[in-house]
Amino acid sequence: MKDHPQYAESLALYAMDALDDQRELAALQAHLGTCGECRRELEALRADSALLALSASGPQPPQRARQRLMQAIAAEPRQSGEPSHFVLGRLRPRWMTLAPVAVAALLAVISIGLLLNNLRWRRNYEKLAAQYQELKTNSALAREVMDMINDQKAVRMTLVSVKTSAQPQVKTVYKPERGHILLLANNLAPIPDDKVYELWLLPAGGGAPMPAGTFRIDSKGSAMMMHAMEHEGVQAQAFALTIEPAGGSRTPTSPIMMASAA
Repeated sequence: MKDHPQYAESLALYAMDALDDQRELAALQAHLGTCGECRRELEALRADSALLALSASGPQPPQRARQRLMQAIAAEPRQSGEPSHFVLGRLRPRWMTLAPVAVAALLAVISIGLLLNNLRWRRNYEKLAAQYQELKTNSALAREVMDMINDQKAVRMTLVSVKTSAQPQVKTVYKPERGHILLLANNLAPIPDDKVYELWLLPAGGGAPMPAGTFRIDSKGSAMMMHAMEHEGVQAQAFALTIEPAGGSRTPTSPIMMASAA
């Protein structure tokens, strides 16, 4: 309606079936046939008027007040030669008659808007409250985990399978520039007395495995060996372990039983 202010008053009257001027009525109806914005405004005015009519039914004036009014009209002096008439008061412009309706409709729209806005704020508050509670719970859990990890008095235990034997493990530490190898072995299986475990260095550039020391294990399958290679500076691609005759071999005589990358 902001582009058609000339129809504002007529449209309000038309919405309440109070537009008596036939020329204005015809002009407004012709305009409504071509203007969607005014048609939507008309539907809104009719809806507001209906809401107002449902919520604003006033009391009827007392019968005694009506009788007093009629008696006052009858007692009004008349001038001779002129038709009888009386003046109750100056008629107000039509827009003043519609002003209470417009104000009531505006207040209804504002109230609905405030209600919807309040509902949106409530939903947002509940969502933020839930997120805050979740963060608070997670933060408390994180603090508890850190306290347990750092507590020196806490009892620490490692669970292992009771049905599976410990797996054999061999660790090597190699310094190529000096040709020194440190071997740490655990849980290796027992072997005959005429046999030994032998470590092999597999060169990074390819070639045959190079002897890297022999060792025996104790009753628990553990061993530690420090060995010096015949040549320094050999880069290792991997290490391998075999079972060889006592005294060791220059080349592997049995299948490789364990291997690891360098």
